[in-house]
Amino acid sequence: MTYSAHAGTTTRVDKETGAVMHIITDTPGINTIGYPTCRTWSADGRSLFIESSRPRSDGTAVHGERQLLKVDIADGKVTHLATLDAEDVAQYGKAHKIISSQYHADYAPETNTLVYYDMTAHNMYLLDLDTGRRERILHEPEGTIGDPPSISMDGTRITYYVIYPAVENRFFTDLNSVIFVLDIDPATLKPIGEPRVVVAFPGVKGTKYAQDPTDRIHVDHCQINPTNKDHISYAHEFSARYADGSLPKTRLWQVMADGTGRKPLCRMDPGEGHTHEVFGPKGKTVYFASIGYVFSVDFESGRKTMVCDARKYGACHIAVSPDERWIAADMWLGEGNDEHGNPISGILLVDTRTGKQTVVCKFPRKQGHPGHPHPNFSPDGTKIAFTLADGPNTQVGWVDVSEVIRNAGQ
Repeated sequence: MTYSAHAGTTTRVDKETGAVMHIITDTPGINTIGYPTCRTWSADGRSLFIESSRPRSDGTAVHGERQLLKVDIADGKVTHLATLDAEDVAQYGKAHKIISSQYHADYAPETNTLVYYDMTAHNMYLLDLDTGRRERILHEPEGTIGDPPSISMDGTRITYYVIYPAVENRFFTDLNSVIFVLDIDPATLKPIGEPRVVVAFPGVKGTKYAQDPTDRIHVDHCQINPTNKDHISYAHEFSARYADGSLPKTRLWQVMADGTGRKPLCRMDPGEGHTHEVFGPKGKTVYFASIGYVFSVDFESGRKTMVCDARKYGACHIAVSPDERWIAADMWLGEGNDEHGNPISGILLVDTRTGKQTVVCKFPRKQGHPGHPHPNFSPDGTKIAFTLADGPNTQVGWVDVSEVIRNAGQ
């Protein structure tokens, strides 16, 4: 369904770089692209899939809901795809955990389908964008689904994680985290069998847990290799300030969909931070940020390579171009705030062949989710989508980087 009054588009020109930023939303509240591990562009590169806290297309506003939308990047035409419902959580009792619920969807370009889950995080759906038909593929009454899900390019496999309640003791917290895979028939939008456990992990307390409850470990951030749906990357999630060089406190892991081959991608040294990892589109490498540096790690050899030293710009969340020639990073610049108190951020483009770093544009960001820029390359690698702060609101924009790429070729 298309909104009767679409958002339209506006442009902002970066005074320092001359880059034109195209802003394709203008509504109050939350408007955001997907998480960097997810595909947020349509296969033809003409539209972005976004989440918005605006009312439904009929004007109905429900507290806590969001809408899943497709927005044309040229004219801002908005198509309503689905409502991310907010249920009464009382029905789930202790099975409902208050965990991050900010990024709900991923896209399978080969079948033009979207997987998404609702705001309360107990129901998951598959949506056929060609027909508009959707099916609920999962109801999880005993735990809470974490964000975001990941779907294979061909739409036949989904990986996701769930937080389940547990009995706390002196070693473990009151939650368990479990990574699942669920196989799908894209033609019928139906699951093939039941979800299968890939990794089950108890909530481990760190040695400082009694003084600081953030010193704990769980598993999350699972994502499917874009070229091999049997291969999954996931994270041991913990506060980086408690990194001690141990195996449990090693961030980056890999596993096969049948649960075999589970091992760390690379170890973390004490005090080191690995975060915001994403698959390289060629499926051979994971890229990640580490205190302003950007690294890659090869699956087969485990060799860790520094891609660039971007500490000057505070490189944080990253995206990788389809040919893996370019890295886009959002910047934690330390350049102060705008008039609304939003920190100044922007997009940094890194040439992986030469190491050259180019500031594409600057704009404000929010301090927390879902207001981080989270750059995301278009399928042809010439555009980067992002989320930016707009006073108390967030909006979605994109910028063309084809000229920077063309100049590098010359």
